[in-house]
Parts: sequence; C-alpha cells; structure tokens
Amino acid sequence: MAYAAKPDFEQSLADFESARFTKLRPGQRQVLAAYAEQHLDTPDLAIEMPTGEGKTLLALLIADHALTRGWSVAYLTGTRQLAERVEEEAEALGLDVVRFASKDYGGAKLDDYHQAQAVGVMNYWVYFNSKPVPRPADLIIFDDAHLAEQPLSGLQTLRIPDKLGPARQLYQTICDLVVAHTDAYPGLRAMLDGTAQPGTPPELLSFSDWEAIAGPARSAIEASRLVSDRELKDEALYVWPTVRDHLTQCGILIGPSGIEIRPYHPPTALNTQYSRAKQRIYLSATLGSMDDLQRRVGGEPITCLTTTTPLPSGATGERLLVLNPSAEPAFDQSLLGWALAQAQTAGGRAAWLCASHAEADTLEETLTAYGQQVYRLRPGDDSMVDTWGHVANGHLITAGRYDGLDLAGDLCKLVIITTVPQASSEFERFVVAYLGDASFMRHRVGQRVTQALGRANREPTDRSIYLGLDPSFAQMLADPAVRKSIPAGTEPTIRAALEIYDQGWDGTLRACSDFWQPATQTPAPAGTSAPAGPRRKVRPGRSTGGSSDASSADAEISAATDLWLGDHAGAAAKASEAAAQLALAGETEHAAFWRYVEAHAHFDRGRPEDLAAARKALEDATAGGPRTTWFRRLARTVADLEGYEHTADDTDRFFLAWDEWRREAGVRLDRVLSEGRTLLAGSHDQQCEGLSRLARLVGASGERPPKREQSATDCRWTWSTVKRAERRVWEVKTVPKGEPKPLIRGDVNQLLGQIEVETRRFAKTRVFGCLLTPAPTAQDDAAEAAHDRIVLVNHGAAMRLYDMLADRIRQYDALCGDNNAEARGRARTRIEALLPQEDGWLGKLLAPSRGQLITVDDVTAIFPPT
Repeated sequence: MAYAAKPDFEQSLADFESARFTKLRPGQRQVLAAYAEQHLDTPDLAIEMPTGEGKTLLALLIADHALTRGWSVAYLTGTRQLAERVEEEAEALGLDVVRFASKDYGGAKLDDYHQAQAVGVMNYWVYFNSKPVPRPADLIIFDDAHLAEQPLSGLQTLRIPDKLGPARQLYQTICDLVVAHTDAYPGLRAMLDGTAQPGTPPELLSFSDWEAIAGPARSAIEASRLVSDRELKDEALYVWPTVRDHLTQCGILIGPSGIEIRPYHPPTALNTQYSRAKQRIYLSATLGSMDDLQRRVGGEPITCLTTTTPLPSGATGERLLVLNPSAEPAFDQSLLGWALAQAQTAGGRAAWLCASHAEADTLEETLTAYGQQVYRLRPGDDSMVDTWGHVANGHLITAGRYDGLDLAGDLCKLVIITTVPQASSEFERFVVAYLGDASFMRHRVGQRVTQALGRANREPTDRSIYLGLDPSFAQMLADPAVRKSIPAGTEPTIRAALEIYDQGWDGTLRACSDFWQPATQTPAPAGTSAPAGPRRKVRPGRSTGGSSDASSADAEISAATDLWLGDHAGAAAKASEAAAQLALAGETEHAAFWRYVEAHAHFDRGRPEDLAAARKALEDATAGGPRTTWFRRLARTVADLEGYEHTADDTDRFFLAWDEWRREAGVRLDRVLSEGRTLLAGSHDQQCEGLSRLARLVGASGERPPKREQSATDCRWTWSTVKRAERRVWEVKTVPKGEPKPLIRGDVNQLLGQIEVETRRFAKTRVFGCLLTPAPTAQDDAAEAAHDRIVLVNHGAAMRLYDMLADRIRQYDALCGDNNAEARGRARTRIEALLPQEDGWLGKLLAPSRGQLITVDDVTAIFPPT
C-alpha cells in the first residue's frame, strides 16, 4: 500500500547522513514545507526557484518521498550532461538512481525503475519519443521545464526542411501544389525559388486550401525518401505514421526554412508517458505564467509554487550583459569581429544561442568561413557539449536552447545571444508576424533572456559576459510586457545593460574591458557593472494591465486535442471559448485566430450545416475587425468559403515589413530612418547600405552580399508577388564632386554580368538590374546595352522614393498609438490611401527603363497627391 503520510523533508535529509548535503536553505525549506502541507497530490505543480538555490536537491527529496509512497519516478533533464549532474548529486545525497540514455537501458536498471526502487534519470528525448523504453512513471520531474516543449511537440510535427536532398524536393513539390491551386500566398513564390530571406514570415495555409491539396500532398510525402529511407535517420520516419491520418486536422505553416505540419498545440494529454503520471512537477528559474507553460507543454492546468525569499546577492557570481549599441545586424562583419575578440579574451570558448536552426546554420557557415572551430548542438545529441568542453578554442552553437545548459565554471565565460529570442519555430514566427497582440510571445522573450543569463553563472565564483548582438535588444528589453516576465533577481543586470547601451560603443567597450580586468576595488553588487549614480526615488512603476491576464491555454489545448481526435463539436466549442477569453483580455488578433480554429473544426466535419457554421465563425470574427494583415487573411478565407475568387495584393507585404521594423527599432525608428537617408546620400559604401534600408521601406528584403563573393553586386532586393519572385541586383555609381557626366557603356557592362549570375542561380525568378547613378542622362551605347535588362535610376529619384516612404512609415508609426490591433488597423487604413495605388507598382517602377533614367518626377507621379 502506498505510503501517504505528510513527509518531514528536513528529517529525510538528516536520515541520508550525506556529507555534502547537511541542511536545507531557506528557499528549499519554504517550498518543501508548502509541498508537504498542500501539494502532495496536486496533479501538475510548477516550482520556480532562482538559479543557484538548489532545485535539484529539492526535487531529489520529493523523488525520495515518491519512492516511499511506492511511486515510480522519472527525472527528466535537457541534456545528458545535466542527467549526469543529477545522478552525481543523487549519489552524493545517498538516493538510489539509475540513468538511461538512448540504447543504454539495461535490465536490472529498468526493473529498479519500474518497481519504484530507484529514480530513473534521463533526458527528455529518451522518455518522450515514438517508442519509449522506460514505462510511464507515477511522478515525472521536468527539470528546466520549457525544454519539454520540443520533444512533446515534435511527436506530432512533421517538419520538411528546405535543404538539399529529398527534403528540398518534397518542400518544392508541396509549394508547387499550393501555388497551382491559389494565388493567395505571394510569399510562397520567393520561398519556392529559394530567394526568400530567413526572416520572411511563414504562410499559414487556410484549412480550405490545405483540404484541396492534402491528398496529393500525402501521396508526395509517402513517395518521398524523407519518410521511407531508414538510412536517412530522420525523425520524419517516426512522426509520419502519427501525422498522416490527421492531415486535415493540422495547421500547415510554410516558411523559408521549412514546412511544419502540426496540431495547433501538442495534444500531450493523449500521450501515455504523460497522462499516466499521478503527479507532474515542473522546475525552472523562469517559469513565466502558468497559462503559457500549459500552452507550451500541451497538458493540464498547472499550479505554481515559488520561493518568498530572494536569492542573496552574489550567489551566482558576477555577470555582465552588453548589448549591440549600433544599428548593424547581428551577423555584420564588424559585430562578429567584436564577438570573436571577446571570445579570445574569455579563454577561447564561446557559446552562441541562436533563435532558430536556420539562424544557427547561417552562423555555423559564417564562423567556419572565418576559420573558427564550430561545434553544433542538436536536439537529443548532447555529446557535443562534452567534445567542445575538451578543446581550448571553439564555438558551441545551439538553436532554440536558452535553458537546460550548464556552462558554468571554466567551461565557458562568454555567452552570445545572436538575435532577440522571440521565435524559435515556424509557429512562433507566424504569431510574431500576424498576431501582434498575443502577449505570451513577448513574455517568452523576457523568459528566454533570463534563462540565457543563467547559462554560465551557477556558483558564487563564476564571472561571465553575455553579448546581445541584435540591434533591437535594448528596445525589446525596455518593452513593458517583456520586463514583466523578467524576475527581480535579473532586473539589475538588465538595467545595467540598458545604461551601458546608452553610452554607445565607447561605453560598451570600456565596460567589457573593465569586467575582464577588474580594478582592485570593492566589487559592485552582482548583476551590475556601471558605477552607481545618485539614488533615485523608488516609485511603483507603470501598470501594464490588460492582455497579460488572459488565461485561455486550457481551452486552446482542449480545442487542439479535440480536433486531433476528430471531436469537431468539442473542438469548435473550446476554440470559441478561448477566443472569448482572449477578446475580453484585449487580444483582438489572437482571439480571431481561435475563431479561425473554430471554423477549421466545423469545416473538417464537412456537412453542409458545418460549412455554414465555419463561414459564420469567420464572419463574426471579421465583422468590424481592424484592417490588419491577419484580418485581411481571414477575409480572404471567408471569400473562399463563399465561393468567391480571391487574389492577394502587394499591400500586406508593406505592412508586414513595416511592423517588423517598428518592433525592432522601437523609439529609435525616426533616428534609424534619418540615418538611412544620410547613408543613401553618402559615399559609395554608404549608399549600398542605404539601399538596404530603402528595401525595407518598399516592403522588400534587402541584403549586402558578403565581400568574399567574387564580383558581387552592391545590394540585392527580393520580394514576392502572386505570379513570381522578383529580384533586383543593384550597382551603385558615384562621381567626384562636380557636374555629373552622362552614364557610359562601361558602367553598364559590369551589372550585365551580375544579372547573368543571379539568373543562373534563380531560374524561376525574374531578375533585372538597377543602376543607381547621379548621371542625368546616358550615352547612346550605354542606353542600348541597358535597354531590356536594366533600370537606370537617378540618385535623386531614389532619394525621393526614400523620403516619400519614410514620411508614410513615420505617420503610420505615430497613428499606431499603443500598438493594439484596432490602432494599427486604423493607421493602416489612413496610410494605404497615401501609398501608390497601382498593383505591382514596385515591379513596374523597377522594370527595364529602355535606356531612360527614372527621375524624381517619375517617382512623385506614382504617389497620390496630398
């Protein structure tokens, strides 16, 4: 019979007679007492404790009590390294444990675990997979709880990456099916042709479009080596049998890095490894809201238990967060040079935390090209941490891993966060781009930054620097919704980083130098670096209020699970419930998304009355809705259900690009725009950079090719229309001060060669050249050579285009106010009337100009009079 008396954890610790663990810390004592009094049988309990407070010992004592009750226990960690650490601490305590790894289970070890004689310690992927060997435990301990999201969602997510081999072929086949069926997704053209930039927002296929092509898509997937060749060792081989009979109940996201076919949330309640547990305990230093933790795990509602006593100052050593004070992108050559110099100062090793696999791929390629030794950490394969830890110089690269890595001590003293960690999957990228009021995504940013700041700081003797390379880090960390999710113990580090940022590069470099070579003086409080200024009056601070109080996760997960099971009525009801809760919290776009899921549930049932219910759900969602990109997408789905043909236009591209820029720049937007204009009016190299900013203004992706490319063009623009992907290669010509002379044939010839190179690389993309010149005219032979391949753009025309669009985005930003969906919708309505009205105007403006120069008057003429 299970033993259920109230435990005395202090006595349990004393009974172990451990030489290492002799007494409980105040936070441990408080949490264990609350657990014993109130939560012995709470099904889902989250315990939040600061890094360094001793979560592992606390969890092991709870595990010991569970064994005493006759419960089997699974202790899950993020990596094998951390599993070994748990095993080592359990042995120091005197608690019996057995450790499992892939293909390493044993017989006696499994028996001890199954018979509740020892705690089973393993990483998440060993416990949650398509064919787990350890049987379901009575108590599951989720250490670094957010890491459970990857293996749990991965069980029902078929990912088709856009990379060489059978995956690329299948990716293109499915994209071809979509564009042959509908013109509703202009972004797919560039994705299909391979010209889309990694940050391009993914397209969510409407459930009606997916239903129309799901049969051929299934046949293509079945025929692909991606899910049939065991030599590929791809997880798709194991996921496909689960997903294939639920295709029309899934959401389909197509992004530049891959296709995701997945339920809207993981139906974890259906997983026996999860559902058969009597209790599940989630541990982390940064749990965030219980609503979002439930959303990420895909399970049952969770109760939270936290410490009331803050961790003493200096308990995890000293750390310094330093942010990129420039407008240069994260992988700019100068920024990478700065980061690599810091790595050498730190001893040669650095850990790079990337937001996505696509970003990690780019970084790996770049560092390798620089001659650096790179070690790539991938899900479920954590041996790379050990390999990296044994070299003197090397760079560990991760994707979407901000928690569950112990890099303390001499292992690592420099952690580099490449970009703002707001999206690590296609679904998260979709939410950021289209559901701007979904507060849970901003909360995740603060969570992940906090997690990152604990990777190399565990003990009082640790001293580490953290670099934030993304130029938008400061603005994002100053966002009230992000700050709300940052715990009090991390606040000084964040505040010090913002103060250093305000000092520009001089202050940034000085702060790093001072940290690496501290003066012999009384150390500053842990987590700070800037000298203490005059003491400010403590004020209550502004209340963020509103949307952060939404608690819709339980209804969302129930809707996703019911849809997966084919319970269409239940899914529709729960999705409607989630939408109502979100609407009350002021999350208009997020609420409309769940009305969309409600419509999906009705549509998938397929009866005439269900189709009518689907239309009504979307009509109700869009009636009086703001004119944001997501609501326009919903309106097109309504038209499709009503039998009307719908075609996307160029306007959405503008506002997706502008909203992304506004998120990045924050209050610096006006300054960034002014800097862009100055660049466009400057030297040759400055004009090239100015063209990259002009690309964002016109809703295109702009990039400066790496200098290592032979005969590279000065700048490349890419955008996508419903008919094709468009690409423009720019060549910038400047002249010494004085009267510009006519354009000559030699100025044109180089660009013609670059056009040929790009055309061979992207055969399906329409490629033209753009020659930016101060010349007022072109010589006859130059005009003839440029006639049908190149548009000649007078420098003054480019400046006028920049000025006109910079004025519009400034007005749009001002009209957006508090940035809720309603304000953005009203702002878009106002500004759309001030933009060029002709469909495809950018492609027409930048079409070959038959030897004539595009002038200031030509640009002015395409804008409505004001």
